[in-house]
Amino acid sequence: MKKLALAILMALGATGAHAAVELKLGHFASDTHPCGIAAKEFKANVEKRTNGEVKISLFGNNALGSPPEVLEQVMLGAVNMSLSGQDQIAKHLPFYDVISTPFAFKDYAMADRIIDGEFKAWAAPELLKKGLVHISDWEWGFRQLTNSKKPVIVPADLKGMKIRTPPAFAYQAFVEAAGGNAVTIAFAELVMAMKQGVVDGQENPVGTIYDLKLYETQKYMSILNYTYSSMVHVVNKKSWDKLTPEQQKIVAEESAAAARLARKTLRDNEAMQLKDLETTKGIVIARPDLGPWKAAMGPAWDKVKARVGADNFKRFMDIVEKSGK
Repeated sequence: MKKLALAILMALGATGAHAAVELKLGHFASDTHPCGIAAKEFKANVEKRTNGEVKISLFGNNALGSPPEVLEQVMLGAVNMSLSGQDQIAKHLPFYDVISTPFAFKDYAMADRIIDGEFKAWAAPELLKKGLVHISDWEWGFRQLTNSKKPVIVPADLKGMKIRTPPAFAYQAFVEAAGGNAVTIAFAELVMAMKQGVVDGQENPVGTIYDLKLYETQKYMSILNYTYSSMVHVVNKKSWDKLTPEQQKIVAEESAAAARLARKTLRDNEAMQLKDLETTKGIVIARPDLGPWKAAMGPAWDKVKARVGADNFKRFMDIVEKSGK
């Protein structure tokens, strides 16, 4: 009897000593999107390097709810971590909308410098006040404009058009400043809204347009690169504190590696996708002079400044200036 009791105690001790920590990761990318692919790599590498002591459960493609709902679940601790859009974070930290100021970023290299550098140093302590640990920024990409009606070369071409945006302040400000009518539609409902003709157009990165097959309803694309979107990898602070320092280090390193993979994949894919959209899918792609678009952005900049505060707006624009605009 004593031997049996001892065996049970030893078995319980063995399992208890190495009980795996499960971290649920919710996000809105599809499995085939670069961030969906990077999430699978992140899971595999964390589990391998921690010898299975940290398990990552993936819930992509809005499986746990809309992007704003998933972020709220992370803040409440019901979900451990998320890849959340900057616009979703801005609902809780309004200063975050500075990052979406139209035409602030010249190119990907500039976006990387700012988002991985001074902006992260600014954002991380503020996210911590909301109970969120900022790990890294993955990629959604530069946003382009599509529509089903006609080529859009100058802002005047957008006049009267209904353009879908997410519930994101700065994106709506861009559409309105350019002369369009911004219509808020949730990401999960975007494809159906296009098919039903609820709106005339939408704005998203090339990879998203391609991945969601928006070319089936959208026949015109304007390459504007008007704002850059990242997916911010955040973790609930209490969940983070359950990890050992070594596990935290592994998760942080693998998140950064996944971010690099997502960026490289997305950027490598873009040229191929644009070519395919133009030559195979029949999309008419315009590459307008950005001068008139930038010139029309005064009202959008004023709206962003009013929302985030003049001091925050100046702080961000100083960072932009230093980073080589």
